[in-house]
Amino acid sequence: MGAAKRFTQNPGNNAICYYRYSSGAQRDVSIDQQREAAHDYAKTHGYHIIKEYEDHAISGTSEDRPQFQQMLYEVEKLRPAYLILWKTDRLSRDRIDSVLAKKRLRECGVKISYVAESIPDDDEATQILMESIYEAMAASFIVSHRKNVMRGLIYNAENALYNGVKMLGYKGQPDQKYEIDDDTAPVVQRIFQEYAKGVPPRKICESLNGAGLRTVRGNRFTVSSLRNILKNRAYLGEYRYGTVVIPGGMPRLIDDEVFLTVQAKLKANRYGGKGAIKKIHPEAPIEDYWLTGKTFCGLCGGTLHGISGTSKTGKLYYYYSCINHAKHTCSLKNQRKELMEQIVLHVLYDLLHDPVYRIIISEACYEYHKRHNDDNGSYEESLKARLKEVDGKLANIIKAIEKGIFGDTMAEQMKVLESQKSMLNDALLAEQNRRKFDLKKSDVLRFLDSFAGDLDNPETRQHLLDGLIDKIYVYPDKLVMTFHYSSDRQELPFEEMEQLLANSRTIESMLGEYREAPTETTIKMRESLLGESDKNEKGDPPDFFP
Repeated sequence: MGAAKRFTQNPGNNAICYYRYSSGAQRDVSIDQQREAAHDYAKTHGYHIIKEYEDHAISGTSEDRPQFQQMLYEVEKLRPAYLILWKTDRLSRDRIDSVLAKKRLRECGVKISYVAESIPDDDEATQILMESIYEAMAASFIVSHRKNVMRGLIYNAENALYNGVKMLGYKGQPDQKYEIDDDTAPVVQRIFQEYAKGVPPRKICESLNGAGLRTVRGNRFTVSSLRNILKNRAYLGEYRYGTVVIPGGMPRLIDDEVFLTVQAKLKANRYGGKGAIKKIHPEAPIEDYWLTGKTFCGLCGGTLHGISGTSKTGKLYYYYSCINHAKHTCSLKNQRKELMEQIVLHVLYDLLHDPVYRIIISEACYEYHKRHNDDNGSYEESLKARLKEVDGKLANIIKAIEKGIFGDTMAEQMKVLESQKSMLNDALLAEQNRRKFDLKKSDVLRFLDSFAGDLDNPETRQHLLDGLIDKIYVYPDKLVMTFHYSSDRQELPFEEMEQLLANSRTIESMLGEYREAPTETTIKMRESLLGESDKNEKGDPPDFFP
């Protein structure tokens, strides 16, 4: 069996740092404080910082962050041993982006060290679970924050106000209605008129780009961006935001006749995509191959990815396929997606409801937390000392002002000190809350309990998969799973598991019929299910059915 590639950390003590500040987040930590904390952390642990990256006022849910992307690009060349982060959510608040970024860092030999969260960099299994807990907490914050933001967005939408959606041909200001942009509105009208006359989209793009014109985001026009413009009903005067639709809510740019002509041409020229599946099944849903990243070929060690295929009858099938199978260097055949995912769900359910395994997880997390957080309040005291020092400097400036001494330099110094005081107060409050609501073993158990009965939820399912299962090796006749917090290897033959799953469904169906059946029929069902040999001395079936 080919083994999955193991993580090898870069040698030395070189480190890079990434800082991010989101202007939309409440009580967010500033870049300056993150930098100061990172330097203190590096000094304490003997790391040498060779480069720092910082993104200002950019949400962690956005992958399109310049310095974030530059860091991921340069990390292969710099080859640091460590990346220092303030918290898990500094890297990304989006789970998928976070996983991809961590994969890139891991491939380049970089370990992540967290300054303000108790996450290990020396215990991979514990790190995965603790990261899952903190990421779940960050996701909860995002949901709460989005609810507050949505209230304002819905109000704006119901009144046809600008909601931050930029469109070519219009300009908008917060709390105001859209207005026609005299500079770009003629560009939109030209696009509609030329397409209605039969000019090919690619020629329209070449003409616009050749004239130096750009999309609303400043990019060159493409066939895709052109189609989005041509389908936009805002140019008919229709305001749309989510489920809110307001006819006449936008200034009209295109008349009905031209718009209908364009829509007819778009429909006539519509295609389903380059792949055969899209051509044959244009309405087929996009499948979620959620085992990707966890599955490895048991024969060659290559990763498995999702594919689909169509039978002679036109029926659509989905599989997981070894990446080397298509290259004809591996003999592992494509494995049925549905069966593999049902087996993994079955195992996840068992793990989630196994009390022994749950206690092992909670003990491991709690012991690590206590080892790394029992500082007897020294960090809190150091924050109080620094706060007292800043207060003393501010008091000296106030005394100087009272004596009539004041200038531009003093004003700037006072501004810096006030900013430092605010940041220290934030850090002190965070530390006091951390100590007040310290992690307990019961917290980890409650974290696992929160997943119970919700394995159909993609995010919940992914958290469990990442936190509990290490790797899934796929063979022609079985799956072999390895787990965090356990040295066990579980072998799951396809044939046996398929029969087990089928039996489970049959039993559930029978029990459903049993519960709904009349009393006389119920008795007969008991007898037929148990058989004569299972009756008691009186000839009645034992009473263990619900």
